[in-house]
Amino acid sequence: MTGFQKPGTLTGEVKECGVGERAAPSPDSLRAADILAMHRLAHKADGVQALLRWLARRTGCWVGLVDSAGGVEAASSHGSGPDVMALVADGLRVMRERGLRTFVAGESPGRSGALLAVGVPGDRSGPEPSGLVLAVVGPDPLGTAAPVDAVPLLGVCWRARETERTRRRVEIADARGREAVLHLLMSGNLTTAHQMAGALAPRLSDPARFHVVECGAGRRAEAIRVCAELTAGQAWIVRCPVYSDHVLMVAPAGPGTVGARPLEAALAAEIEGCVVGTGDALALRDTAAGYEQAFHALAVARGRPERWARFDAALGLPVVTGRHGHAWADRLLAPLTGHVPARATAPDSRALTDTVRSWLSFSSAATRHMKIHRNTLASRLRRVESLLGLDLELVGDQARLDLALRIGALPRVADHRPAGTAGPGSTAEPASTAEPVDTAGVAGLAGPAPVEDVFESLLRLPAVREWALTQLRPVREEAPALETTLRTWLRNDTRLSATAQALGVSVTGTRKRLIRLEQVMRRSLVRVPNARHDLWLAVEVLDRGRPDRNF
Repeated sequence: MTGFQKPGTLTGEVKECGVGERAAPSPDSLRAADILAMHRLAHKADGVQALLRWLARRTGCWVGLVDSAGGVEAASSHGSGPDVMALVADGLRVMRERGLRTFVAGESPGRSGALLAVGVPGDRSGPEPSGLVLAVVGPDPLGTAAPVDAVPLLGVCWRARETERTRRRVEIADARGREAVLHLLMSGNLTTAHQMAGALAPRLSDPARFHVVECGAGRRAEAIRVCAELTAGQAWIVRCPVYSDHVLMVAPAGPGTVGARPLEAALAAEIEGCVVGTGDALALRDTAAGYEQAFHALAVARGRPERWARFDAALGLPVVTGRHGHAWADRLLAPLTGHVPARATAPDSRALTDTVRSWLSFSSAATRHMKIHRNTLASRLRRVESLLGLDLELVGDQARLDLALRIGALPRVADHRPAGTAGPGSTAEPASTAEPVDTAGVAGLAGPAPVEDVFESLLRLPAVREWALTQLRPVREEAPALETTLRTWLRNDTRLSATAQALGVSVTGTRKRLIRLEQVMRRSLVRVPNARHDLWLAVEVLDRGRPDRNF
């Protein structure tokens, strides 16, 4: 009979045994099985912890990775006890003094500790420990060769874990840097934004188009990847700090297409279940307006089967008000822009302005946008109220301040000379050919009238009235029955519960009406930033000089 070897039996390890008896595994085969098991564990996501727990079961000891000072970096279990740590500390001291890489401390029948220096790939080599030591403390820590065989695997797993931690820290730093650039763009600090963007790449394109991609909270990484691929890495992509399911993208304006499809259509097709809102092509200085445009378009896209929409561009009220708007905004904001804090640690004019602008857009979520505590937000808002004499609980006062801030952010004409005068080196335009200025209905704008009278005069401008009609035309033509809901919502300072009570319907029913209004008006109403300020102003403009019918 020829010799027969069972599968998996090592050559030369077959031992004689009686009939029906099973050969006992040799020490070498047991060690090989242990090494194979540890290699499998090392491939897990947290190989370090998996190996330490396995070693603890295999040796019946407490197992941990400690640094050169005796601090536990990772362990098989908690509660090692002071006696165990004292034994490890004594052993580490001896290893440092003698320059040893292995040491057995407290050789007693009850408890002893084996200390083995772990060589981490990439660390400097030398007689002293690299800073990481495997400690095995128990009755017989070296009863098997498993701790010795685990040392190189632990070194590799530790390096992999540290590399992953470093990668995550770099990702977080990159994401925060990109978010900071977006904050700078939205607050108008273009020079600093360009400097930071140049270091992080890609460079900012001007003009640009803002996109808001709404996806699942756990799918933002996929959305970012697809956005980068479809824009060939030329877009500025940021995780929204306010909404955990939003990705913000500032892409080069250009044609805005991928093949024959608009970029927003390609995004909706490539990212399953996502919704995309896109703003108009604007200069970088208008990034804040671009975001609001994209957010309003997103509200419209949620109700469309194609799951994307582009903002229906129209002149905004700050542009319509022209130089008269600048005059009013300067007067309203003067106490805020000229504010000098009494203490160096108190928020200055810029901090207060940025905070209230964020709050007007994001409401209580401004804490996440500005990275400040809610008490800090409340304190700054109270300070703004006291400076400007406004009650920011009222949507009317919010709308006034929001309009003034948006007007103040517009670029201004450098030369305000009247027609017929000239600057150095220029030729004066004859007064007879200058464009006439429409001053109808603006009494009080030129004189030292109270700022509220100036505001009322501003709302009577013919261009402003035309803007207001444009805002309300969709609801009046497509869903006139919903105008009462809109006015009631505004009259109750956009509080959902108060609106529902005033209408005599449930909160859920009121929310459904507002969602329907979003589709009709193509503006966001339910989620911030929404169009409450513009709509309040539009209703106020149309009701000026008339009996108070519904509002």
